[in-house]
Amino acid sequence: MEYGVSPNDQMLKPMYEYVGDARVWNSWSKTASLVRHLTWRSLASRYRGSALGFVWSLVNPVLLMVVYTIVFQYILGSNSKEEPFPVYLMTGILAWNFMSSAAINASVSLVSGAALVNKSTFPRIALPLSTVCANAINYLVALPLLLVFIFAFGVKPTPSLLLFPFALLLLTLMATGVGALLSAIMPFFLDLQHLIEVVFTMWFFLSPVVYPISLVNDHPRWRGLYQMNPMVGIIQLVHSVFLGHPVESASLAIAIVGSVGIFACGIWVFNRLSVHCTEV
Repeated sequence: MEYGVSPNDQMLKPMYEYVGDARVWNSWSKTASLVRHLTWRSLASRYRGSALGFVWSLVNPVLLMVVYTIVFQYILGSNSKEEPFPVYLMTGILAWNFMSSAAINASVSLVSGAALVNKSTFPRIALPLSTVCANAINYLVALPLLLVFIFAFGVKPTPSLLLFPFALLLLTLMATGVGALLSAIMPFFLDLQHLIEVVFTMWFFLSPVVYPISLVNDHPRWRGLYQMNPMVGIIQLVHSVFLGHPVESASLAIAIVGSVGIFACGIWVFNRLSVHCTEV
């Protein structure tokens, strides 16, 4: 497999060359090197020619924060105990955007990389993994600006900030599992890509990103079913990390089990189906 070879000079040495087979388990070091290369290539292509670079990745969350603050706090009159409400929104939206963007982009990684998959031998899991890694880097780069935003509203850090690596791990497991699962299925059901955005929009509003969890607590009949969503516990953990909010043990346990389970399921399905993608 070769990258970076100019069509006008095929004799140039490629920027990266993978020597091995398509089974990821045979050489972790080679797979990690390939994932690293694809990650940086994705980031470079995304911001090539952009004057502001990664700053554009913050424009969408900021605009959403403004809109949802106006709608939920001023129009609907939501009396949220999680104050300041813009900070509550910003922390949740950035975490959700990382997970959803990584999963959605990873879901089409085999389809968009069909030419590469059909012509080269390499661990195909590198495609969705590199997509998740690229989005994780975007999320990490945005964190200093998020912290400045939080401090500007007078929110003081708490010891819960030390739990951020754990929250990042759960977000990454969820994004990788969902992305790997969908990417393995996508080549067989191309119409699925038209439904993914709708499903993630529904999932977004079924998670406490733009409204406080206290609104759901007022409806005990739906509380148990609501907590079955692993993203409820993950988003609560993110709010705990940056805002010091308490995390319900039941929601956190479901988030841990759900993230690990979805990750394991996604990798298993990917290993079973991705080898047949060249036949589709």
